[in-house]
This record gives sequence, structure tokens and C-alpha cells, in this order.
Amino acid sequence: MKRGKMTFMTVLITVVLMSAIPLAAMASEPVTIQGEVNDSYQIVDSSGQVYEIAETEKGNDLVENHIGEKAKVVGTLQQDQDVKIITITAFEILAE
Repeated sequence: MKRGKMTFMTVLITVVLMSAIPLAAMASEPVTIQGEVNDSYQIVDSSGQVYEIAETEKGNDLVENHIGEKAKVVGTLQQDQDVKIITITAFEILAE
């Protein structure tokens, strides 16, 4: 009985750890997104995909100073259910 519980717990822990690996990889790879900055702390790309902008120094600078402008942003993505959140590491304002 104890051996069966131990095997079950080992398998359960392995599954949980393996499912967390793709999330860590997704958050660590830089991505580049182009879109329009809005006053809801979001950037919306040309296909209509909405990315929430994480509240960081770079993110705050982008939103506070460039609402309504098109920007190219570089950062890391995280996903919380259907919400994509970008932590901006660099951005460039694009000419219209």
C-alpha cells in the first residue's frame, strides 16, 4: 500500500514539474511586437491581438508618453489564461 502511494506521488510531482517547464521557457524568450499603445496599459497589434503591458519603468514610460502612437516593443511574454502580458525591455516609436 505504501509503495503504491509513493509511486503515485512521484508520478504526480513529475507531471506538475514538467507542466511548469513550458511556462518558464515562454517567459524567458524575448519577443518583438508592433502595435498601437492605448490608455488601458495595452498594445494592440495589426491583427487585433491585445497585450497587457506590465507595470515596469519601461512599460510606464511607453504608456504615459506615447498613447495613440505605434510602437515596436521587445520584451518577455507571460500568459494568464487568455490574457497575454508583456514585460517591456525596450521600445521604439514608429513613424506613422
